Amino acid sequence: MVLPRPTITIPLVDGMTLFEIGMPLEALGYGWDPDHGPLYDVTLCGDLRGVRTHTGARLVPERPLSAVAEGDTVLVPAVPPGRPVGARLVRELRRAADRGARMVALCTGTFALAEAGLLDGRRATTHWRHAALLQRMYPNVELDARAIYVEDNGIFTSAGSAAGLDLCLHLIRRDHGERAANNTARYLVIAAHRDGDQAQYVHAEPLEDRAAWLDDLRGWLRENLRLPLTLTELGRAANLSPRTLARRFEQDAGTTPMRWVAAERIAAAKELLEATELTVDRISSEVGYGSPVTFRTAFTQEVGISPGRYRSRFAAWLPAV
Repeated sequence: MVLPRPTITIPLVDGMTLFEIGMPLEALGYGWDPDHGPLYDVTLCGDLRGVRTHTGARLVPERPLSAVAEGDTVLVPAVPPGRPVGARLVRELRRAADRGARMVALCTGTFALAEAGLLDGRRATTHWRHAALLQRMYPNVELDARAIYVEDNGIFTSAGSAAGLDLCLHLIRRDHGERAANNTARYLVIAAHRDGDQAQYVHAEPLEDRAAWLDDLRGWLRENLRLPLTLTELGRAANLSPRTLARRFEQDAGTTPMRWVAAERIAAAKELLEATELTVDRISSEVGYGSPVTFRTAFTQEVGISPGRYRSRFAAWLPAV
């Protein structure tokens, strides 16, 4: 039995940029899985006479703006910050939220959700450059200007363009599992996972240097997950003192080394649950948990469901490795 793909509707309004529209289409429209095709059905909605981008290019949506509320997920790309969002878009966003759609905003798309009143009393983020304006215009939003993406009770917001890709991967991971998100990340040639609480901007080495040292450490960690690792051992692997390692993680990853290790253990466990028939007890050992009970508790707290339920949800349709 082939299950229908989740649907995503993307509203288009004048002034959007081609890049901010194309980015979620590339990540979610292809949703790239070589064996099973697209992971989502994505539809562009707007004025059928055409929508003008910020450069003057004209896009003709597939369906009218009134179809926005029909999506399982409604994703709003970046809108021109500070400009009126438009009563029609606000009406459709509210209608979608009322019927239970998952609401997502990338970058300054947060302004549209805020204008619709959907972020009042909720935690949200946006591009750091426009955070102060968002806070002035919508003081009831609990703005976290440092986070790269935020979830608050089914409403998702992200910071700038790269953070929008991170949020798209997060949605794929929730809906289709770790391997599907990793496949998409490999296709896009981006990091497979950045935690939402990671800082938007840093004042340290160039991005290339930060990616290199952390990726090298991740490779070492994946080969040593079974070990009961300490901060000292991580520092030795990274050729850094424990104090320097902790500072680098705070600057570059917005978390602590041991929280990062815990997240990597859970990510590896998800991959094994999806791709192998190893028992949960065996997987707990493979990813470095001394006790299966501790593993089950940690996994359930992080993922929201037990390892067994995760496997039953995501392993059945994926090819064996």
